[in-house]
Amino acid sequence: MVTYLQPFVALVLGVTLARGQVAPAPTTQSTGWNSSFELSPEQVKLGNLTSDLATVINTITNFDRSQLANGGAHEDGFYNVQSLPKGQWPTEPGKTIKLQKFTDPSPFSIPAKTAMSRIVYSTTNANGTLIPASAYILWPYQAKILGGRSTNHTAGSSAPVVLWTHGTSGFYANGAPSTHRGLFYADLVPFALAEAGYAVVAPDYAGLGVDTSWDGSHIPHQYFVREAGAHDALNALRAAQESFPKHLTNDYVVMGHSQGGAVAWGLTEILGRNESTFGDVMKGYRGAVIVAPPTDAFAVSSGGFLAWIAKNLDQIYPSFNLSDWFTPLGVDKIKLLNQVEGSQMVTFAMFGPEAPTVQPDWNETWYAKSFEQLANPGNRPFAGPVLVVQGTADPTVAYNTTKNTVEKTCRRYPGDMELLAVPKGSHFAAINAAKQSWLQWIENRFEYLPVAKRGCVQSQLDSFLPVDHYQKLPNSFPLWAGKSQWSYELPTAL
Repeated sequence: MVTYLQPFVALVLGVTLARGQVAPAPTTQSTGWNSSFELSPEQVKLGNLTSDLATVINTITNFDRSQLANGGAHEDGFYNVQSLPKGQWPTEPGKTIKLQKFTDPSPFSIPAKTAMSRIVYSTTNANGTLIPASAYILWPYQAKILGGRSTNHTAGSSAPVVLWTHGTSGFYANGAPSTHRGLFYADLVPFALAEAGYAVVAPDYAGLGVDTSWDGSHIPHQYFVREAGAHDALNALRAAQESFPKHLTNDYVVMGHSQGGAVAWGLTEILGRNESTFGDVMKGYRGAVIVAPPTDAFAVSSGGFLAWIAKNLDQIYPSFNLSDWFTPLGVDKIKLLNQVEGSQMVTFAMFGPEAPTVQPDWNETWYAKSFEQLANPGNRPFAGPVLVVQGTADPTVAYNTTKNTVEKTCRRYPGDMELLAVPKGSHFAAINAAKQSWLQWIENRFEYLPVAKRGCVQSQLDSFLPVDHYQKLPNSFPLWAGKSQWSYELPTAL
């Protein structure tokens, strides 16, 4: 038994017994997994793995699978749309296909007095094909008070909407944040927004959650294709507002981080073109918060990162072969990654520096140069206002790269875009450091206030105490407090 719980347990027992009730005996915390995954000998051979590395991958995979609510997308029937009769297949994007109005919160570790809904809706991929995708909605207990009044005092009132586009959570069905007990980002963003009174509409992105279409065809996750993700986000918003017309405002603010930062930026570019395709949702757009957006897709060019892009690149470029970018060993490792549906950490373990997996001239291929146009946001017209938050010590997205992209974009297409620098902020820690700033910025947009700094500006977030005295990175994670087989929970994979 954990000794530091004893005073609290004694207090609870005393109160309970005083009321004449029987209290259950406290139990110890489990250290087991809710998964029994193990690589087969054939898979170990396919990936050219040492026994030690195979053990590491087994452990990571069991950890990852132990975080899934309801067994994950493959075991949760909500994500299956193959039974949808052909006559009910959608004919346009942004339509709700499945609605779970009240998602059972007990398998999730969402905050007390928040509620969840889930939807499956229609969207389009990079090729324009109509496909299903999933999303969740996280509901506040009380809607945000705006203009001196609460929006939740009557049954027909609505909550202001933040459209949340998440960072890299995975590459297969179980990578969907809606399958994770903590919705992947937990209190970093979605919990903080819901507790501040916003309804959080959060797309999983196509291929995450729902990976098989109504016609039985496979849906790959088109990783890093910014406008494919932006279509998923805008269509999730449409479907959510259609499903909950009395509970969600037409006004919304977009917020995205990392991969989702590029998605959010791409969304502002779609709206900035003033096309009729999304004219309906353009009316309610109030602005975007973009955190750590990768504007140079191949600034990171490790074998594992390239594998996430390349494994489905033939769905965009039919002539592409994995051997255009990867050695035979690299191709085999991608095959193994697909077999086990590996996470970020599995990929990093599998594509170590021990053996060459990437062709030396991969970045000289036509596919690499063309994909940059699909991935990199910036240097295009955009719909503002936009707040870009970037840590100066971010090892994943370099501050100077973001700064240069912001400056070039503003010179070519003047608008309201502020770059907020977080001194010594890392990829995730910058979100926490700037939380008060972006929450206030979002509130001001719903209040229809002008931005405090017009045009293209740069500012810095100063710390209350000397910055070197703050915790640099999170070094712990919460344990699951449910049944013993649901022991572990990690807010983010990094």
